[in-house]
Amino acid sequence: MAEPLTTLTDYAIALECLVFAGLLLGRAAWLWAAVFISVSGAAALGGTYHGFAEFLSWPHRLWLWQGIGLGLSLTSFLAVVAAASPLGRGLRLGLLSLAAAKLALVTLLSTSLWAFALRVADYLSALAIVLLVQLGQRLSHRHPKAQPGWLAAGIAISGLAACVLLLPPEAFIISPLAGYHLVQMVALYCIYRSVKGS
Repeated sequence: MAEPLTTLTDYAIALECLVFAGLLLGRAAWLWAAVFISVSGAAALGGTYHGFAEFLSWPHRLWLWQGIGLGLSLTSFLAVVAAASPLGRGLRLGLLSLAAAKLALVTLLSTSLWAFALRVADYLSALAIVLLVQLGQRLSHRHPKAQPGWLAAGIAISGLAACVLLLPPEAFIISPLAGYHLVQMVALYCIYRSVKGS
């Protein structure tokens, strides 16, 4: 295995998100369950890429990498769709259009040099949109159980996780990607708690 710790933490994210998806399906929150299933799929592909790329041909590695990106883009799209679903028709259509435009742009730029950074920005912006929707619902008393605090923590921790990737590798005892995954697991828990409370 080329990167064992990165592979294991990717697979741990995949498992964590499958558990969250299962718990949300029990609460009839199927769109949010789909968000976590998408993250799980991207993480499983990431674990396979980081662990076994050296044994795969170039086209197979490329397909895995593109699959990871597509999974992350789909996650962002589904998060906005899930947040928009309980809203009024006009606002819902506006957010669905925004989600579709973001998905199209990120997909179009998926082979650029900055594709991964673009996907992280897309993911964080999708979470920011969800946070704004939750805050609006909480303030308007349409959904007093909304948990924007958990989501704000998830966004902040996700941003911190992304910053971890900018540090030089020698700053870590473990690989930067494994560090990113470990921090991201905490962020995903916060996002789950936010959704569970809604």
